[in-house]
Amino acid sequence: MTKNFTERVSEGIDNVVQVFSPYHAAKRRYFRFIGKTMFRSYRGAEGGRLRGSWIPGGGSADEDLLTDLSKLREKSRDLIRNDAIASGAINTIVINIIGTGIKPQSRIDKETLKINEEYADQLQRQIERIWARWIGHADASRKLNYFGIEELVERSRLMNGEALVIPLRITNPKRPYSLSLQTIEADRMDTPSDKVSNKEIRKGVEIGQYGEPLAYWIKKTHPGDYSYGTKSFSNLSKDYVRYPARRDDDVVNFFHLFHVLRAGQTRGEPFFAPVINLFKDRFEYMEAELVAARVAACFALFVKRDNAMDYAIAKSEYDSGSEKQIEELSPGMVEYLKTGESVESFNPSRPNPSFEPFMIRILRDIASGLNIPYEILSKDFSRSNYSNLRGALLEARRFFMMQQKFIAENFGQPVLELLLEEAYLKGELPILDFYQNRDAYVKTRWICPGWQWVDPASEIKASIEAVDNNLSSLADELAAVGQDWEENLEQRAREAKKIKDLEAQYGITLTPSKKNDNTAGQQPDASKDKDQSPEEVITPGDDQKSADDAEKNQEKNK
Repeated sequence: MTKNFTERVSEGIDNVVQVFSPYHAAKRRYFRFIGKTMFRSYRGAEGGRLRGSWIPGGGSADEDLLTDLSKLREKSRDLIRNDAIASGAINTIVINIIGTGIKPQSRIDKETLKINEEYADQLQRQIERIWARWIGHADASRKLNYFGIEELVERSRLMNGEALVIPLRITNPKRPYSLSLQTIEADRMDTPSDKVSNKEIRKGVEIGQYGEPLAYWIKKTHPGDYSYGTKSFSNLSKDYVRYPARRDDDVVNFFHLFHVLRAGQTRGEPFFAPVINLFKDRFEYMEAELVAARVAACFALFVKRDNAMDYAIAKSEYDSGSEKQIEELSPGMVEYLKTGESVESFNPSRPNPSFEPFMIRILRDIASGLNIPYEILSKDFSRSNYSNLRGALLEARRFFMMQQKFIAENFGQPVLELLLEEAYLKGELPILDFYQNRDAYVKTRWICPGWQWVDPASEIKASIEAVDNNLSSLADELAAVGQDWEENLEQRAREAKKIKDLEAQYGITLTPSKKNDNTAGQQPDASKDKDQSPEEVITPGDDQKSADDAEKNQEKNK
């Protein structure tokens, strides 16, 4: 164990005192030992025999991470490629966070702009039309739409610890807007070999006085593209492109998306970093158990002989083909053993009885390290009752909602602002003060994909009561299940109008009577109002029959 300067000086003095007075030297050592052990505030800081090998590092965030970042990325990718649980975990998280896409809903600040509701509604609809036209052309490589880019960004954040996206301007008559997004792998961001001495460039990130990113150094080719001839063995500045982090007007010019876990951190830590070894140990243990079970399954019975010497002498006869040994078993088989032979069954005890509990324990530790419930990681819901499962799902949703908020605020909103800026410059927005009131025009509510109800009856009832008692709004309740409240109301209005038109056309009732909600789907009681003409409720498959009956009733009434 390394000793500091003070300890070395104290021991040197003790050695000198010991030459003249061993008693006083021993007394000095005793009291120093008492001071270090008995009066220490934190037992966790103790060393000693049991904890002497625990030597934690004391480096900064970059010192601890950057030297190991490449290895962590490579191992994380290997797990996702080859480990079923790791691959499933990434897919599950991405599906719950991104799903069908995180979509914008324009919410212009009317009060700041001092415009009326009608004009604000027109602008909001125009902004959403601009977004709808662009999302299919968002990818610079023309492989994905915007929501596909969102999924790739989240997957890269989990796998590599960070996602890199460059907003480009590609002029093409087939593109409605020039804004295009290019996604690149984190391996391409590095420090050129002739810039290593510049301590302001940390693993490709050029930082400023306060640790803010000023620029990013991106290699022109992927450093691992060996087979296709694009790998450059040169690593000088000429092989890189320097992208400023922001434009002169402080607008985002490069997206570097990662979670900051420590102050001063400049690169992202892979999601699996804390549990990489647990994943690997679990996989290798399971593989060993599978091999053992396969070997054990190859043995059915053992034939035991009392005289091994007789067997050795007779073995040559068996090999010559004069007499065959029993090597296979078939149904209804009868075979006679020789003198001195007996049959013993083989019980390999595979799989190991403790195999499943042990694997579950490891998976629970992995789930805890990833901050997701065991049920979500393993897709094993058989061990949970309703209350436990509901608690696990709610805990997972809090994690997913935090990630959704990160993507919406740090990626979706800046991209939308870049798009609206271009649309404004093209004259597609009927406004003149975009740059003066930029924040008011780009104000947006992001609708994230929701989740199905665990208990639909109870949760729907709770939502209705929350809205009725002004504890929530229709927008919030519909956003929780991934719907746009305006689109929902517009669709309901169209359906209500269609129902009203059909009822007037055929003289029938398509909706339950509001006077008695319990009679939904039943014939109305005509005895309550004798002057009222009979009404019918249309049923699936009887449309034509109902229409004919309605016409007959109308003629009868006339």
